Amino acid sequence: MQKKLIVLGLCLMLALSTAACGTAGTTAPAGGSSAAGDGAASGDSPAAGDSSASVAGSYQDILDDYSQQLKDAVPGLIEEYKAEAAGHEGDINTLASISNDKIEELAKISNDGIQEMARLMFKNGDDQETYEDWAQKLMDVYMDEAQKITDAYMESATP
Repeated sequence: MQKKLIVLGLCLMLALSTAACGTAGTTAPAGGSSAAGDGAASGDSPAAGDSSASVAGSYQDILDDYSQQLKDAVPGLIEEYKAEAAGHEGDINTLASISNDKIEELAKISNDGIQEMARLMFKNGDDQETYEDWAQKLMDVYMDEAQKITDAYMESATP
């Protein structure tokens, strides 16, 4: 149980630091930008009426691209984890460190996508809420994929 709490705490800490890094450059958007695309762009569905949906390099394109990058990276990261973890059975600290290194590689991909979404937000003059809705979708994919690495860790860390 203690091992699971450690892993959960490390994953939560990584997720929070990733979210903070991804939005650091977007906390002070230009004033009045919400009036530019206020109408449907600020609705519950980011794709519905989003002014960026019709531009090349839309939020959906970025989400699709980086989601695929995350999904493509995970099998290789799991194999790397297993190779590096071999010989460290029973050493949960080392195994957790190896797992976190692999999850950090995923976080870099996610952060790149979130930063690209932030650039698109500024380019289009979209409101912060639109950006956050799309960034959250990418974070959800990241968390799902990171969980697969965590699962590999849990399999190797539990006797």
